[in-house]
Amino acid sequence: MSDQGEWMLIGLDENTARRQGIPARMPVPRGEFEGLADKGLGIDAARRWIKDFLTNSEPGKSGAWRKQNSTLVSQLEAFLDKAPVWERAQKAFGERDYEKAISALKRIVTMDPEDHAARLNLASAQANMGDYPAALKSFQAIRKTFQGDADYHVAVGQVHLAMQKKDAALDEMVLALEAKPDCQPALDAMVQLGVLVPIYENPRDAASLVYVRSDAVLDYLTGQWDAAPRDAAFYLEQLAYHERELRHDVALAAAERAVAAAGEGARVEHAQRAQLARIAALRALGRVDEALAAAEAHVKEAASSSGAWVELAKCLAQAGRAEEAPAAIERALERDPGDLAALSLRFWPSDPADIQKVNDAIPALAAFVAAHPESAGARRSLARAELVAGRIDDALAGFAAAVALAPEDDDLRAEYWSELGKQQRYPEIIADAAKLTDLAKRDWKLRWNEAEAYAALGKNIEARAAFSAINFDESLHVDVRRRAKRAVKTMDETPPVAT
Repeated sequence: MSDQGEWMLIGLDENTARRQGIPARMPVPRGEFEGLADKGLGIDAARRWIKDFLTNSEPGKSGAWRKQNSTLVSQLEAFLDKAPVWERAQKAFGERDYEKAISALKRIVTMDPEDHAARLNLASAQANMGDYPAALKSFQAIRKTFQGDADYHVAVGQVHLAMQKKDAALDEMVLALEAKPDCQPALDAMVQLGVLVPIYENPRDAASLVYVRSDAVLDYLTGQWDAAPRDAAFYLEQLAYHERELRHDVALAAAERAVAAAGEGARVEHAQRAQLARIAALRALGRVDEALAAAEAHVKEAASSSGAWVELAKCLAQAGRAEEAPAAIERALERDPGDLAALSLRFWPSDPADIQKVNDAIPALAAFVAAHPESAGARRSLARAELVAGRIDDALAGFAAAVALAPEDDDLRAEYWSELGKQQRYPEIIADAAKLTDLAKRDWKLRWNEAEAYAALGKNIEARAAFSAINFDESLHVDVRRRAKRAVKTMDETPPVAT
């Protein structure tokens, strides 16, 4: 640092200067010097001070001083000369005209090879143009300057990803996380690479999100579960969450713990849920012999459970004993004519989207419904088949009939409302919702359908209130609440439709 009267020439760290694209020696007004530590040195202030120094200060106006410090003067003047070119580059970026941006940035690099901010932006523009080899070359040229900067390593990693160089991309993301452990773009990239898995330790708490190695999820959760006493309800919640995410090994472990935690005094439905989930997880993991043995044992213990017989049928089919499965399916339907899984196995084709085969199955299914007029599940299955066959009015009438048979079945009603929404019959959703005096306590899917119906009808106040209520319901999975929050934000950002 040198004293130049009302000005002080300060020396900057060379890496910092390159990163910001500013000269390594800078004139600073004496009165501004002490505030630099708090405010930092901004580009606009640097340009203003350099211009003032060269134009108005005694050293800047002195030919002798300029001659003695010709290298510094050239650097300061080049910094000022870059300003309009930088403006063109920034404008091009804003307009996503990366070709113009590249042209301007190359000009800056020619004017000042030490402006690594320009080189960094040049690499970004080249990547946006799809010229990945050029982008990688530009990134590598400034690696020493930006080593340890999380954003830099993420950007380089993304270029490697685009070039299908997964190992190199992974190396960069690791460096990014070493520099900034909560670097979200790096975490997202490692999820994309299959290295990490995002896990909610508590599916109802957004703050419980952690990222775990994909090959160690069960080990990690086992350690978490062992850290404190857990009851069956806890493990059933974990089971439901990991089933949805298709983490069958975790679902199996949760199911086994739920069975153990439940004990003899467990609620029947909880014990049934855990046992059936255990069998399903074993099947999904390809442990067919174990699944079949567990299913055979379970039907002996819970012969009145349609779900037990359905699982046995699935295990038999998977074990190569498909000829024995129909008898198990019939046993399931004898116990519950409305068991949707049993109905699907009994009447539906293997491809439920095959319109012709579904249409061919409808007469037998309709006959079954006629033989079991009190079964809401049977009526629901028929309505689903009619939807596939394009018989929309019949299907909606069928759903309405099923709801009338089982008015407390929220999942059924939610499916009915969803299908009404697809047909833009929103007033019918609102009318049916008005009949429920306790909607706020019912399944979130009902509340979601009601909110969407209000939004579709232009009743934004009611829709916003409904979505907000879902967002603030701490009993719901965090992903559901986030969806509701996004829905409210979208409504706030979208101007009302003129009617």
